[in-house]
Amino acid sequence: MTAGPAMAANPTGTVTVKWNTQQVAAITMYTQTTASKTHAATAPSQDIYWGGNGSLTSGCNGTTDTASAGGDSSANLTVNFGNVTPDANDYTNCLETNAIDAYVTTNDASGYTVGVAATAGVPATYDTATNGSLVCVLPDGTYANNLAWTTSARVAAVSMTSTTACSSGTAITATSATLLTATAATSGTELNGDLQLNLGPNSAVVTASMTVTYTLTPS
Repeated sequence: MTAGPAMAANPTGTVTVKWNTQQVAAITMYTQTTASKTHAATAPSQDIYWGGNGSLTSGCNGTTDTASAGGDSSANLTVNFGNVTPDANDYTNCLETNAIDAYVTTNDASGYTVGVAATAGVPATYDTATNGSLVCVLPDGTYANNLAWTTSARVAAVSMTSTTACSSGTAITATSATLLTATAATSGTELNGDLQLNLGPNSAVVTASMTVTYTLTPS
C-alpha cells in the first residue's frame, strides 16, 4: 500500500483581549432603621432612653426623669434627641436605638476602613471637659465584614460620665475615628448602631444641628 498525503496542520491566529475591573466602593446611610436598608416612617419610630446618673431633674426628648423617653419620628438621615434637660451636678445620657446604619459595599479584595467624624455644626462646648456634650456610636452586634443588619438589644441608656470620651462605643469628634477595618472585599456590610448623647453637669444652652460623616476608604 502507498501512504496517503500528509494533512496540513490547522492554522491559528491569536488576539489579546484586555480589561481592568475598576474599584467600586459605596456607602449609604439610613436612620431610625427597622431592617436592612429600611427607614421607619411611622412615629414614634425608634426608642429614646434617659439616664441621669443619679439626677431626678434631667431628661431627654422633652421628658424629665423618665427611663423611656419616647421615640424619634424624624425623616431619614436625621437623628433628633429633642429637648434635653441637663442636671446641675450629674451627667445626662440620652440613647436612641437603631439610630444610624451605614450600608457598605466594595469589590476591593485589599480591604477597607470605615470612619466617622463630626464635620460641621459642632457646638463650641462639644467634646469639652466641662459643661459640654459628646455623641457616641454604640454598635449593634460586633462590626465585621459581611455583617448582616442587627437590631439593637439595648433597653436603657448606657451610664457615661464624660464628654471627652465614650466608655462604650466610639466617640464622634472632629477627628475621624475608625468604626471598622476589614481585610476582604464585601458584597454588603451593615453597620447598624445606636447613638448616645452625653451632657455634662450644667451643660451650656445650645441649639445643635451637627453633621456626622461616615467615610469609606478602600485599602
